[in-house]
Amino acid sequence: MSDAIIGRRHARIAASVENRRLVAGWLFVVCFMIWVMVGIGGYTRDTGSGLSIMNWDPIIGALPPLSAAAWNKVFALYKTIPQYQILHQGMDLDGFKALFWPEYLHRLWGRLIGIVFFVPLVGFIVTGRIEARLIPWLVLLFVMGGLQGAIGWFMVASGFDPNSVAVEPWRLSLHFSAAMFLFVSVLWTALQVRFPEAVRRPGLAGLRLWAVAAVICLCLTMFAGTFVSGTQAIKVFDPAHGVGVGMPPPGWPNVDFFTDKAAILFNHQTLAVLTTITILTTAVLALRGRAPKPVRDAGLAIAGLVLLQFVLGVTALVSKLLDVGVAHQMDAVLLLTAMVVMLHNLRGATR
Repeated sequence: MSDAIIGRRHARIAASVENRRLVAGWLFVVCFMIWVMVGIGGYTRDTGSGLSIMNWDPIIGALPPLSAAAWNKVFALYKTIPQYQILHQGMDLDGFKALFWPEYLHRLWGRLIGIVFFVPLVGFIVTGRIEARLIPWLVLLFVMGGLQGAIGWFMVASGFDPNSVAVEPWRLSLHFSAAMFLFVSVLWTALQVRFPEAVRRPGLAGLRLWAVAAVICLCLTMFAGTFVSGTQAIKVFDPAHGVGVGMPPPGWPNVDFFTDKAAILFNHQTLAVLTTITILTTAVLALRGRAPKPVRDAGLAIAGLVLLQFVLGVTALVSKLLDVGVAHQMDAVLLLTAMVVMLHNLRGATR
């Protein structure tokens, strides 16, 4: 049997429905793990736990301190940074452990994502379950995941600077934005593997344009939200003085959009309203038009998720509850997921 015939046979096997379903399922699991990572990362950031681990050891760091001496060593290291000296002077070891464990879980979960991606990838390649054309792209995604870890350390390192008690907001934004780029890349790849053929959707080109606009608005709002989190702009919310209630703060727009907390909060809120209107319009067009069931289902999902997102955002602002803020971040990723699914279903849209 010639090499060409063998090659075509292997290609057919890799492209079989069963193997596509298997590979797509694996990638969807990775997406789920990244989504969970967003929640862990949000909790870590909002509790100020991110600076509790002073070194970056991708291999050795997988193990937490296992003895009293080891705990005292990492605690002594933490005492050398400004966050301890300014915010936590006099903290005992138990208090330090409360900071340490969320950040440790955050890093451990990142390592688990790497393992869950790499090990099946090698297995699928060896057994011929992945199409050859996909292998370079999947390897690139794995490299991007490793780069995300490096960006995370780049972010954390900024919190060790003199007089710093938190990471630089722009580095936090870079870390989150890179994570979302990776998430969407993995999600789109999973959808492409599972549903490789673009179904022709006549009359839905306009809906696709609205969906693209909605995704752009959502991404801008999420980007702005990283600065709300990074600067803790939520703390300037003051209805009595008109801050955080939808009104431009004094001096706006002639202020620094990335450092002025009142402006940061206002910009995020303004983008959030624009995004909500755009997504709801997209949903209505999907539900009232000639869209097929997968598109209508996605429209229903984005409508529900964006309304939930709006409610969570307002609740987080008014209550300042950490758990609500984390839920707000995680729901944003779910909303982005639903939007990507809608766009994928509209690949074949025509006028």
